[in-house]
Amino acid sequence: MKEVIATILVFVLVTLGHAAEAPKWQAEWQKTIEAAKKEGQLSLYGGQEITHPDIIAAFNKEFPFIRVTSASGRAADMLTRIVAERRADKYLADITASGPNGPRVLYLNKILDPITPTFILPEVTDASKWYGGKHWYADPENKYIFMFEGTIVTTGISYNTKMVQPDEIKTYWDLLQPKWKGKILAQDPRGAALLTPVLILYHRAGLGPDYLRKFYMDTDITLFRDRRQGTNWLATGKFPLCHLCREIDKAQQQGLPVDDLPPDKLKEGGTIGGGGSSVLALINKAPHPNAAKLFINWYLSRAGQMVWQHVMNVKEIEASDSMRVDIPKDDVLPEGKRAAGRQYEVIGFLDPEPVQKLLGEILK
Repeated sequence: MKEVIATILVFVLVTLGHAAEAPKWQAEWQKTIEAAKKEGQLSLYGGQEITHPDIIAAFNKEFPFIRVTSASGRAADMLTRIVAERRADKYLADITASGPNGPRVLYLNKILDPITPTFILPEVTDASKWYGGKHWYADPENKYIFMFEGTIVTTGISYNTKMVQPDEIKTYWDLLQPKWKGKILAQDPRGAALLTPVLILYHRAGLGPDYLRKFYMDTDITLFRDRRQGTNWLATGKFPLCHLCREIDKAQQQGLPVDDLPPDKLKEGGTIGGGGSSVLALINKAPHPNAAKLFINWYLSRAGQMVWQHVMNVKEIEASDSMRVDIPKDDVLPEGKRAAGRQYEVIGFLDPEPVQKLLGEILK
């Protein structure tokens, strides 16, 4: 009898404990909603992964009392804009989302607040709902730059299908073969935000600074800064190979003879994170902190990530696989979808300082 009573008491205590926990997050969530209503505004900076009209519309359907303004553009452009606003003592941005290049620079310049403390909803805080059973970050402190995307990293190598057979390139080192000398086009890696794919090459075992030095110095490479020009040169056959040409999918839709080299074709392929993953970051001194907290929780929720994933794959035609593992993956384009049951290396923070130093030495 005593054992039965003890069991009942344990059950009651556990139940009461759970009951006490539930209102705690619910109370914080309701408090955040009320505070966000008073702010009434939210400012989003970034690419289509956060500023696309369908994403904003889905958020406003849930929270119609928030007027969303957005500044859309490439990570480097958003970085330049935020830094310029700070110098003018203007604090306009609440949240930014993009590839990790810009947010990494913002982190290093102490322009971000930790994002982890803003997580309220259990479906966001529950790490079991995310790839690998954990939250992933692209900063060394694991609390500022949240990696919500886990798309397989592209090789960064594109080719003209009339001039190159994909099985000619089995490793990045193959690009150094004499037959490709003077025939490779690449985006200039120098800029306000160092290109993440270049960081990956530097930090990747088996490649590293030796590879980068030879790639940029021994191949008679042609660098471009206008991304549209790079893809045009590749499509017209001026160059058969390109490193970091963009919008290849869109060029294919126009019937142009270009394609990306799939990750499974390369010895070094098959990772997630890095340049292949968008990240979310909270700007410090945000003008609308509660509205920002509201958006972060919605965006990282199951519903929010389903909207994001659909928009990127269906509307933007950009392979994008959420780190959430509890949402359907039917709309993820095959070239970016993680294979069920396979374990991938996740690329988080990559120190840009030694890479910038190396590029400064070899690209003068």
